[in-house]
Parts: sequence; structure tokens; C-alpha cells
Amino acid sequence: MNTDVLIIGAGPTGLMAANQLQRFNIDFLIVDQKSGTTDQSRALAVTARSMELYQQLRLSDKVLEQASLINGFNIYSEGERKTDVTLNDFGKGFSDFSHFMNTFEQSKNEKILYENLIAFGKNVIWNNEFVSLQENAQGIIAMIRNIQTLETQTVHAKYIIGCDGGRSPVRHSCDFTFEGGTYENKFFVADTRLSWKLDYDKIIVVPSDKVLIIFFPLKGDKRIRVIGTLPVKFADKEDIDFKELEIVIKNATKLDLHFDSVGWHAIYKIHHRCVDTFSKGRVFLAGDAAHIHSPAGGQGMNTGLQDAHNLTWKMAFVLKGIAKSALLTTYNEERLPFAKSLLNSTDKGFTILAGDGWFVRNFRKYILLSLIGKLLMIKKVRVFAFKKVSQIAYSYNRQTLAYLNTKQKLNFRAGDRFPYVGSGILKNFEAPVFHLACISNAPVLESDRNKIKNAFPFEVNIIEYTITEAWRKFGVTSTLYILVRPDHHILYIADKLDDTEIKNLLGKYF
Repeated sequence: MNTDVLIIGAGPTGLMAANQLQRFNIDFLIVDQKSGTTDQSRALAVTARSMELYQQLRLSDKVLEQASLINGFNIYSEGERKTDVTLNDFGKGFSDFSHFMNTFEQSKNEKILYENLIAFGKNVIWNNEFVSLQENAQGIIAMIRNIQTLETQTVHAKYIIGCDGGRSPVRHSCDFTFEGGTYENKFFVADTRLSWKLDYDKIIVVPSDKVLIIFFPLKGDKRIRVIGTLPVKFADKEDIDFKELEIVIKNATKLDLHFDSVGWHAIYKIHHRCVDTFSKGRVFLAGDAAHIHSPAGGQGMNTGLQDAHNLTWKMAFVLKGIAKSALLTTYNEERLPFAKSLLNSTDKGFTILAGDGWFVRNFRKYILLSLIGKLLMIKKVRVFAFKKVSQIAYSYNRQTLAYLNTKQKLNFRAGDRFPYVGSGILKNFEAPVFHLACISNAPVLESDRNKIKNAFPFEVNIIEYTITEAWRKFGVTSTLYILVRPDHHILYIADKLDDTEIKNLLGKYF
């Protein structure tokens, strides 16, 4: 079989990569050893930035129909509520998706992305596993094997993307480093139907002396995801029945609750690891294959979706002959620092929330509970928290695909996600091309349109904006040009367009 891109793994990251390549009309094959999309909920949270990716695929309305909106969180101790924080519209004015977080399980992410592929006439090659690969000057020669018949097939591809999880056979086959460690605590997760007198639209956090228990609302009557750490006495125990978990939960939380039913539960240890490069030659890694970390902040699945979004437009432009292969080096340049930063922050967060050292336990119990509530009463803290958790604030401004030449005092930078100047703003950037936002009080003349388009080495859609009060709040006071990448991030900002400058800035990659 011949294709441009071979994707190994049809979880959320792999399916997002496939959907994005479909947008660019790039030929691909996607392979997974499973027989179909997962029926286990697994990863849980979908944040605003991921919702913007779904909006770009015109799937955001479907996601919201199936998601559970989280309207706040409570912190309990010894059976009593200590903190009550409202989260709805936390991000109003920063994204069309202003809820702090939605619960939209991994199984639902996979299903909606898979169904979208089917609608465009594509499919996943199920029941097939990755075996090996060889790379030459022309591309990748990969072997895949049907796990039922044991028949093997050879796939010739220009590139391969390993989206095959924390144990990634693709990563192992190419000897990527994957340094990090494993938390001592055992971790449990269970999807339940739960009866209690507490809210069903809020996260309930219960940090106790020995363990951490968190309840997440799911879509459906009384559906609650329960996650938490286990006491040390369970360290060497392998087969743990939910009845034992129920005792732990009730003893630790001291809440009046009853489990009506349990869908599934799992026990595992949490790892925190990251590669030292996201690519080697024609082999690229994304999602858990490149970085795994604690569930603190619900960042894992969302980060994988962002990896796929970043990589695929660059790969598409190279395959179409619009960009040089050097453009693909910016994938590692942009995503590796984020993965490492995320690993560091989630590690610290998990240590504070779930650590069982004397200082951490007492800090959590007597200081953290009230501190969080007080801090989130401050608007600037709420805004910071929303931007951080949603990932809309992450910028590539210090990387090579970020150029700025303006005398205006803007409060956004090249490398940032396009400024949110009003509802629906990112809907203007659905087309899989570069867009040039021309912000001015004068319309762009037809004669100038052709000059502008000819200045760039790729197709650009010109979008005109008048300098409104919303733009003035971002520091725009006179004519400004913003070149927007296919992934919503800004490549170039200038007060005027200069052909020579554009050629010098883009010549390395296009």
C-alpha cells in the first residue's frame, strides 16, 4: 500500500491528525490494533482551545450536545464544604467556549472524530498493529500485521506519525528517549451512577490526610466519574474490587453517598515522562507517545489534540510542495517546550494534591482549601486560570515562525493565537490556508489585493476588519496586517507589507 502519511493509533490524537489531513486533502492511512473506537471513557476533559479545533472542523455543536458543562467546583473536608467556586463563563471575552472545562470523554472524542472521517469516505484499518519501519531517502517502509489473521502488509509512506500511546511501539522502534518516572501512589478511576445531595454539575474535590478523591460530572442521569489515589496499604495489591474502593471513598470523603451502579473501573500507576525530541527523520510522535503526565488539570488529551493540529498543517504544506521540509523542524521546536512545561506544572500540581508527606498533607488540609477559594474570587486570577488550563494563552512567540514589525503598542504578539476580538472570530479561519487579517479604516483596493497575494509564497485569504473599539483594546490604532497560520496562530505582524521583508522572513521554510 502507498500513501503520503501513515498514522499509527486511532485514539483522539491520531483521529484528530487524520481529520486535519482530510481538511488539506492529503492521502493517509490510519491503523489501530483495536477492533473499533474505545467504549471506555478514559480521558475526560475538553478545554476551550480543543473546542476551537472542533469548531474548525464544524463539530463543536455536536460536541456541546454530548458534553457535560462543568459549572463550578466545591472542596470538601471531613464531610463539610469548605470552598464553592462558580466556573461558568470563566472565560467570557476570551473564547466562544467560555466554560472553564467540559467533560467529554475520550470514547466520545474518538466516536465523533471517527464518524467525521467516515462522512468523508475515509476509514481506520482496525485490528492491525505496527510491526517495524525502515527509512530511506524516499520515505518510510512500514510493516503492519493483522492481529487476527497474522497476515502482514507493507506500507510505503512519505511520513509516519506515532499516536500509539504511552507504550508507543513507534517510539521504541526508533529509540526515542522517554525520560521521567512513576508516582508512588496507585491511582483509580471509576465511572458510576451515584446518588447524593450534592450538585451534579460541579467538580467535587476531597483532599484528605492520606488520599485525594475527585468527582467529575458526566452527561447522563447521576453519572459521575470518580478518580483518586489509594492508601499505601494497597501498594502491593493487584486485584482490587470496587467494593474495596467504595470503602476507601466513603472513609476518606465522609460524604453521604450511594453508588447505584459501576460501569467500569481501573487501577494503575501514573507516569510522568517526555521525549527529548518529537521527531527523527520522517518519524513524528504526538500525544501520549511523546509525553505522559499526571491527570492534574485535565491536560493530557487536549495536548495531544494540539500536537496533531500543529503538525498536520505543516506536513500538508510540505507534501503539497508549498513549503520546504525544513518547516517540519518547527513542530519539535514549538511543541517540545510546551510538553516539558506541562510536565513540570502537572507534576507540581499532582504532588500538592495527592502527596502524602507530612508538610503536603497539612498544607493541603489547612491552607490550600481556603486559599483556592479566596484566590479565585480575584478576576485576574480567574482569567489566568482559564487561559492556563484552556491552553488558549500558549504562544510560539519565541520560536522562528513568529515575526513582528510594528511600532504600535499591541498587547498580543506574533506566535499568539489570533486575538479574540468578538464572538465567532475564529470561524473566519476555517479554510485550510493562511489568512491575512487587514485591520484598517480604509478598504483594501482591488489592485492592492493582487499585490498582497503575490507577496506571499502561498495562497492567502484576505479578511478585512475595521479598527473598532475591540481592536483598540488590543492596542491597534492604525493599519495593521496579521498573517494567521492554518492553526490560528500568528506568523507575522506588520504595519505595512514589504515584499523583500516577507521573502527574507519566509524564505527558509517556503
